[in-house]
Amino acid sequence: MPWLDVLGNDIHYTDSGKGQPVVLLHGHASAAACWEPIIRELEQDFRVLSYDTYDHGWSSNSPRQGPLVDRAAELEHFLGSLGLENPVIVGQSMGGMTTLRWAVRNPGGAAALVVCGMGWPLVVPPPGHPGQPEKFEVFSSLDADERIWLGVGNSFTEQWIAENPLDYARYIRVRSTAAAIEAARHPRSLEQSQGEFLSADPQDVDSFQRGLESISSPLALLIGDEERPRIRRGAEHVAATVPGARLVVVQDAGHNAYFQRQDILVETIRSTAASTRGR
Repeated sequence: MPWLDVLGNDIHYTDSGKGQPVVLLHGHASAAACWEPIIRELEQDFRVLSYDTYDHGWSSNSPRQGPLVDRAAELEHFLGSLGLENPVIVGQSMGGMTTLRWAVRNPGGAAALVVCGMGWPLVVPPPGHPGQPEKFEVFSSLDADERIWLGVGNSFTEQWIAENPLDYARYIRVRSTAAAIEAARHPRSLEQSQGEFLSADPQDVDSFQRGLESISSPLALLIGDEERPRIRRGAEHVAATVPGARLVVVQDAGHNAYFQRQDILVETIRSTAASTRGR
């Protein structure tokens, strides 16, 4: 069971397979273990790594007070510590935002990028679009009825849950670790969590917009057709902004489309990684 000190946090990760590195980043209140069935498919062709970001999975909890470690800096340190060059980076939800933020800082640093269930902006309308900012808060995922478990809200479609009760139960269990529950008991304010998402400051918005336009790594965005409207709008905006980016819409899937249709995700990762060969 490998562990790594990443910016002062004790980080648990997995590492299997051989070949070009693929790094999988989980979402808020999730864990590296949620990638397990996808890892089994990818490790046939790639070296696949996934880590529990701090406050999640088996990794350590951050201090309750003070700013959090920037998760994009955490990713950068993880890659550097293991000597991972030209990786394929795949992020789900919060991990998708980490992927975008890292890519803005490293426009051509990845062999390929796949962002699932995430887009930008989330706090303000896209530049040039009228409207009021939507309220966006960092929230606790503690289930209101069974508070020992971390719920998933409407991240899966009801039909998928009905047809896959065992997979759904496993998904809930593998993400409900002590570290994740402890973090959910003490949710951070948005101001403390700017290392997870983005500021609504107009200068930050403009800077990130220009950063998206500079990304040269191949990028695919995967969302469910029943995704939350503000995330879908953000994904569409990113796909229209990053040169050559493509949007993959998964039918009959919600926020966790990456897990509901693992076959589509795996094919998207493989095809996006393959698009870099010979460049």
